[in-house]
Amino acid sequence: MNRKGLLLLALAAAAAAQLAVPAWMIVGRELTLRDGVQFKFRTRPVDPADAFRGRYVLLGLEPDHVTVSNASQWASGARAYAVLSTDADGFAEVLRLDRTPPPVELAIPVRVGWSVAGTNGVHFSWPLDRYYMEETRAPAAEAAYRSHSTRTNRTCHVTVRVRGRDAVLEGLFIDGKPIREFLKKP
Repeated sequence: MNRKGLLLLALAAAAAAQLAVPAWMIVGRELTLRDGVQFKFRTRPVDPADAFRGRYVLLGLEPDHVTVSNASQWASGARAYAVLSTDADGFAEVLRLDRTPPPVELAIPVRVGWSVAGTNGVHFSWPLDRYYMEETRAPAAEAAYRSHSTRTNRTCHVTVRVRGRDAVLEGLFIDGKPIREFLKKP
């Protein structure tokens, strides 16, 4: 093969690799949405989002803390795995935090935030804190979310699909209706 043919082959291989990486990321998310186990998470009120960060609804998922045997062993910023289960009302609950991915149970990677002295409570942050949607509808969706996610009015939840250690935010619900449907009502 001549030099020009080798250069063309290398260029084609580089282009294929550049297309394969984002395609594989999309395939992974779609497989999680199709085959993952669904969990419902309660949400809590969150301060308004920064207007410069894009069009999305800023979420706060609950639970965001768990009781452990020794909270001082969990350093702030450490990576952990929140092992999931479902409570009697059908909402997600965290059974425990693990330092390594559990071999069988479903778990989502989280970041340890802080521990509460004397209570063995460890707070953590979920990687699922933004619900992206159509640019023109996001402000109305965020306003609706904020008005239905207060200390006295908490009628919002999200669904998350989990497959292995992959988690994808599937839907935002207000008063039991998907956000898009809720925004259509007069």
